Amino acid sequence: MIEVKSLRKKYGDFEALRDVNFSVKNGNIYCLLGSNGAGKSTIIKIIAGLLRGTSGEAFIDGIKVGTNLEYKRRFGYMPEEPHLYDRITGREFLEFMGTLRDVEESILGQRIDQIGKELELEGFLDREISAYSKGMKQKVLFANAVIHESKNLILDEPTSGLDPRYTRYLKYRVKELADEGRAVLMSTHITSVAADISNVVGIIHKGRLIAEGSVDELLIDTGTKNLEDAFVEVIDGNL
Repeated sequence: MIEVKSLRKKYGDFEALRDVNFSVKNGNIYCLLGSNGAGKSTIIKIIAGLLRGTSGEAFIDGIKVGTNLEYKRRFGYMPEEPHLYDRITGREFLEFMGTLRDVEESILGQRIDQIGKELELEGFLDREISAYSKGMKQKVLFANAVIHESKNLILDEPTSGLDPRYTRYLKYRVKELADEGRAVLMSTHITSVAADISNVVGIIHKGRLIAEGSVDELLIDTGTKNLEDAFVEVIDGNL
């Protein structure tokens, strides 16, 4: 379970996040939906321990973020930008990260081969990452997020750089992981992605959570027929 309570983040006089509250239950997919610069990635980075909030708290399975390293064992994280080590292979990166996560060596090799096959990376895992396209790097980052099979998954714009075929795979796989009981928090600015997989959508605008609910609930509340129109209606009402 992932929880955010009264989260704020300020950069000088600029308030990037303003009193954000939400929770992601086990077995659910919570999509943070917002325009670029709305605050989605700031929330994600605070929960992942990469930024400190100005005030408020975040929890992973009841463990406060930043208090100790135990909470970091409880989630897989996929960043928006694929910053990877260029001079190692994809397999070496996944082996290194899996070892840090205490995945047994024999199991780790099997998992790397399996997800490499699913993502059609078999012919690339033993090449240096410097030769990868952005989409291939995104696949490696997704593999890294799920390789240790944690109960919580945090994905920041995970479909960025992926073609439609693999976007479909990722949506299917994320749904499958949630069905297995994981809590999934995902940021996106693509309404169709949120509509396809989310149990709950939280609309972020100028650092505030301005609407929250299932897709059906948001459509009813806004009197619209699809999530794109509902999103525009909510944003226009909060300009």
